[in-house]
Amino acid sequence: MTTSENRQARLVQGPVSYGLVRLTAPMILGITANIGAGLVEAFFLAQVGTNELAAYSFTFAVTGALMSLSLGISIGLSSVLARTVGGGDHAQIQRLASDGISLVALVMIIVSIIGWLTIEPLFAVLGADDTTLPLIIDYMSIYYLSVVFMAVPGVGANALRATGDASISGTIMVSGAILQMILGPFLIFGLLGLPALGLQGAAWANLIARVALFGITMWVLHYREHLLNYSALSVEAVLNSWRRIMVVSIPATATNLIGPISMAIVVSLLAGFSQETVAGFGIAARIEAMFVIPLFALSASIGPFVGQNWGAERYDRADAAMLLSFKYSLAWGAVVAVALYLLRYPIAAMFDDNPDVIAVAVIYLKLVPISYGAWGVLMMSSAIFNSLGKPISSTIMSIIRMFILYIPLAFLGKWLFGMEGIFMAAAASNLFMGALSFGWNRRTYGNGSPT
Repeated sequence: MTTSENRQARLVQGPVSYGLVRLTAPMILGITANIGAGLVEAFFLAQVGTNELAAYSFTFAVTGALMSLSLGISIGLSSVLARTVGGGDHAQIQRLASDGISLVALVMIIVSIIGWLTIEPLFAVLGADDTTLPLIIDYMSIYYLSVVFMAVPGVGANALRATGDASISGTIMVSGAILQMILGPFLIFGLLGLPALGLQGAAWANLIARVALFGITMWVLHYREHLLNYSALSVEAVLNSWRRIMVVSIPATATNLIGPISMAIVVSLLAGFSQETVAGFGIAARIEAMFVIPLFALSASIGPFVGQNWGAERYDRADAAMLLSFKYSLAWGAVVAVALYLLRYPIAAMFDDNPDVIAVAVIYLKLVPISYGAWGVLMMSSAIFNSLGKPISSTIMSIIRMFILYIPLAFLGKWLFGMEGIFMAAAASNLFMGALSFGWNRRTYGNGSPT
């Protein structure tokens, strides 16, 4: 009998806090490694030059959109898979995992081709000038080759977490990030006789690491976990799986794409000040990502935990996990806000010696972190709605946050206060939506039973 057939819902028994920690701890390591790789990459590129760092920062919105598309499919698969595991349907567990991998591969190949054909006009619209646009073209031409190899391991990791096994997915994520960090300096600076490729070298390091990660992930899913099975394959079965996944993944993808779209708008606003302003924002964004890793990890874990318990009709455990995730988000956000306020100057100065770039990063790290706790509550609420098959609620919250609050406030803030006003808009939007999302969650699930 296969591992898949013996697979049981692992998250419906034992202390709630322990179950969340068991899921979250490997995710913290995996996300730390991946975001750390991006932070190290930014550090290396800052040593090459401010133009390279600015060009790299311009790519965040587009690379974030690609990751959001992959994540949306991952969320759809995780939502359906976790509830299926909770219900104990072993044949469907294998069917869904196999078809989810096929779906993300097909989608990302199509998107990569479209993206590769539109690099120059897209980034020109975003505000790249003659000093940064050629660098961006060099970087993204290689980056698009790696997209499918990024997406498949991500979906595979989510499938493993949905079954309650986060340790393997965390190990895979860490391995890929370490390989990227090792390769980066050799290809960026041209060590050991290799050509110094600068920003393009970072893209090649990304590609090589992701191809290796793809191979490892497929081996684990197929040979170790027995989650992939393409025998007795039929068009009807595949389309049925894709339909179930996409019911959640389409609105979840729309939700995730809202962030990169708004970031593109914000970057274009900042580009109106200077390319150094964009570079400073890029540094601050990477620093921010490192400090909110535990919130990202918990939001990736709360969904499978709640989903399995909901599928097993353990509504009390699901509700307890929701409340615990909110409390943790607020506590961690408070700690990070104080830490970054006190350390914003030395941390920003580690990445660039340009005083204009440092000044922008310092202002961001003074204003925005006060809202991280509320942002964490929003993350948890969104993940919970997605995991329980209500992605529209998550999408509505993101639309309110970005298009009703953040973007209008950013334009108003720029007009009233300049660059600082844009960052103030981000903090205000997070604070308001944290409170709103908590109330929405309690009204929907506060009685600990389905509504």
